[in-house]
Amino acid sequence: MTDTGMTATRVLELIEAYGGAPDTWPEAERAGAQALIDAQPEVFEAALLEACRLDGLIAVRPEVEPYTDLYERILDDAPMAEVRGRSGLAWFKSLILPQGIRWPAGAAFASLMIGVVGGYAYASTGTVESFDQIDQAYGSSFDLDAADDWLNREEGA
Repeated sequence: MTDTGMTATRVLELIEAYGGAPDTWPEAERAGAQALIDAQPEVFEAALLEACRLDGLIAVRPEVEPYTDLYERILDDAPMAEVRGRSGLAWFKSLILPQGIRWPAGAAFASLMIGVVGGYAYASTGTVESFDQIDQAYGSSFDLDAADDWLNREEGA
């Protein structure tokens, strides 16, 4: 390592990545790398020769002109999606299930609808006896005795 902080490994990385011409290397590392190459030319000679040979092969490669109409031909040949007007049901479905039926909100929505329909069906058939059943179910859920007066329980009496 020299006083510039450049290592032989880093110089070899620069040669491999940027080629054999020091003017193509990053400017911040160029002076340190060149100083190390000047101090130890035998270490970097093979790598520099190989990089310069590869640079020469790349330089003689003919320029390939891009097809100017290729972009337009690809777009012209691409299938177009049909644009149809959305029905009300399709709009609602895309609102509720924007990613299709795999979306978790679809399951939540289905559960909600089952609960609403089931609750409405149960409540619409309600008679005095069924409301007593609801009171008993509530009381047993919260460990209340059906004979207790709920108003007295709320007041703490």
